[in-house]
Amino acid sequence: MTSLGVALATPVAVLSVNDGTSEFLATLDREDALTYSYRQSIYQVPVYEELARDGAGLRIERVRSPDVRSVEYFGWSGEPAREANGLWVEESPATVAMNPELVIRITPAGEQALSTSRWRLDLRPRFGETVVRVRAQDRPWLIAVLGGLR
Repeated sequence: MTSLGVALATPVAVLSVNDGTSEFLATLDREDALTYSYRQSIYQVPVYEELARDGAGLRIERVRSPDVRSVEYFGWSGEPAREANGLWVEESPATVAMNPELVIRITPAGEQALSTSRWRLDLRPRFGETVVRVRAQDRPWLIAVLGGLR
C-alpha cells in the first residue's frame, strides 16, 4: 500500500496554461522542446519562440521567423543567421532571464499556439480572447491526472 501512495505522489513535469477559469495541462519533460508560435502583428509573419524549462520557469532559447525583422525585433545584440529552411534564427543571449511564467494575451489574428513533438494547443479555440498564464511545474501524479493531464 505504501508503494501505491508513493506512486500517486510522485512528481510529474507538466505545462499548465490557465486563464483563471479553466486549465490545459500536458506533460513537459525537462528535455522537451516547447515552441510558442504566433503571427507577429507588425510584419504579419509567423514567429517561433523555442522555450526550455529552466529550474521552475521557462526561458527563450532562440527565435525563428521567415522575416529577419521579426527576429531583430527582440533587440538582442547578436546577428540573425539564415537556416537551410529559409528561416532566420537567433540564439538568445545568456542575459535573457528565466521567467516563472509567461503571460500571453490571446488576440483574434495572433494564430497563437504552444506545442511539443507530442501535442499542440491552439490558444484561441481553447480559451477565446483572454489572457493566459503559462507555467512549467512539477505536480504530484495523481493531482496532474485528476486535472486532465494530456
